[in-house]
Amino acid sequence: MFDVVEEVQGDVLAVRITGEIDEKEKVELTRLTAERIEKRGRIRLLIVAEHYPSFNSAEDLFSDLNFIVRFSGDIDRLAVVGEQPWKSTWVALFGLFGGLDARYFAKDDFKEAWQWLTGK
Repeated sequence: MFDVVEEVQGDVLAVRITGEIDEKEKVELTRLTAERIEKRGRIRLLIVAEHYPSFNSAEDLFSDLNFIVRFSGDIDRLAVVGEQPWKSTWVALFGLFGGLDARYFAKDDFKEAWQWLTGK
């Protein structure tokens, strides 16, 4: 389950994931990402993972976020904010295999994530 953080505009697409993502939602995330890229060119992507049980497996994370790989050439940066700092390795590997500049930030470091993502 996910929702788009509406107050974020410009070249940033921000998504809050609050549960497992099914195939229909993956299609919707792909559509939203393509739409933002079409409007803005290169984008920056923020994923906030809250109460996200499938994020406890590297394979599930890759499956859920695989839509991003399709657009890796159009994504400048990917910031993932979550509850477990040890998951930073998974996000780093996802970035490496997806060809993305990707970083993981703990929930308490949201402001740092935003600054890294936007350069502001």
